[in-house]
Amino acid sequence: MMKKRIVSVTLAAALAASMLAGCGNSESSGSNSGTSTDSGSTTITAQAGDSATGKTDLADSSFDTSYEPKKDSYKIYCTYKNIHSWYDAIKSGIDAAVADLADKGVTIDYEWYGPAEPDAVDQVNSIETAVGQGWDLIAVDVNQPETTAEAINAAVEAGVPVATFASSDIEDCERSFFVGNTDNYGDGCALAEAVCEKMGGEGQIAILAGTMGAASHEERLQGFKDTIAKYPDIEIVDEQRDNDSVEKAISITEAWLQAYPDLKGILCNNMSNPVGACQAVEDAGKSGDIVIGGMDHDLRTLEYLKDGTLYVAQVQNCYDMGYKLIWDAVKTIDGETVEPEATNVGSTSVYAADADKYIEMLYGESTDAE
Repeated sequence: MMKKRIVSVTLAAALAASMLAGCGNSESSGSNSGTSTDSGSTTITAQAGDSATGKTDLADSSFDTSYEPKKDSYKIYCTYKNIHSWYDAIKSGIDAAVADLADKGVTIDYEWYGPAEPDAVDQVNSIETAVGQGWDLIAVDVNQPETTAEAINAAVEAGVPVATFASSDIEDCERSFFVGNTDNYGDGCALAEAVCEKMGGEGQIAILAGTMGAASHEERLQGFKDTIAKYPDIEIVDEQRDNDSVEKAISITEAWLQAYPDLKGILCNNMSNPVGACQAVEDAGKSGDIVIGGMDHDLRTLEYLKDGTLYVAQVQNCYDMGYKLIWDAVKTIDGETVEPEATNVGSTSVYAADADKYIEMLYGESTDAE
């Protein structure tokens, strides 16, 4: 299985990574950009987050960084769900924290690992392996709570503190703290409400879901369904999972456009969904005719938002997921109690009028799709 690793980040490497806006010395994770579908359509080639800074005006400018670490160096192992451009924005926050701590004379040595595809067993194995490698703390972006909780508890029992971060928390386990989005359900409701209202409260809608069992995806999915239930004249005609694959999202949407010629809306609950849905809708010449709402800041998503193919994007504060994770990890390793125990970094609904603003903040310039 292909793996993505960043090992032993020294001061120089951290500063270089920060200058490269979150991509660092990692291999490209925009693995689904620049491809073609079997139908002959060409995928938009904007790189999917490779240069994303992650930092938007959601970032907490008042976060307290006055804490003085008790050691000169720390070792932190970070395992996340799968190689995906969304994580590059989180990593940019990590690298910024590493650089800021370096200014205090503190070295953060960390490993950043994710499998090629979401795999709960792989995540458990990675945690178990890290326990025996001498890391000061293990940070986990939870894949499947039931499976991962046992591995977290075992690591803590073995003497290694564990934190959870990014999209999903497990409150009922021995983790020390969580930094990330605590309201995935609310994000799902916000997207569904916006799309249903734009649809005029009637018509056919389809749902693109992500990975089965991924807590953040399931919570958003439930938010979709609970909100749609408030609109008796909106019919859910189908629900399919793309398993975080843009190519699969394209093929699913293409099939819907054939099966449901009157389709009026599509809801997307992960970062690959809206890219694939918009690709298929644009190729079919239906941009603007179908109301699409989806998650997050992929550059292709923001470009589709800008041109009107996507109606609304729910953008999470990825930068603080990484930045606050490192600071809180240092405190935990030092034996300090992190308050609050669960930090919600927030998200916001973004529409076409603000697309350029978010492209500028996340990527430095507005890049037209090729």
